[in-house]
Amino acid sequence: MKCNKCYRPLHDCQSCNGKGGSGGAFGRVNCSRCDGGQVCPTHGKHWK
Repeated sequence: MKCNKCYRPLHDCQSCNGKGGSGGAFGRVNCSRCDGGQVCPTHGKHWK
């Protein structure tokens, strides 16, 4: 996938290892540092 703003390739999020979050006691918890497990090197989680 590529960033919709700068068209650079996306990388797996280091915080959630590209999973986009984790399961918790209250259900699925989204990662606060990425969008769907992917981040742009320039725009971070705001790549869409």
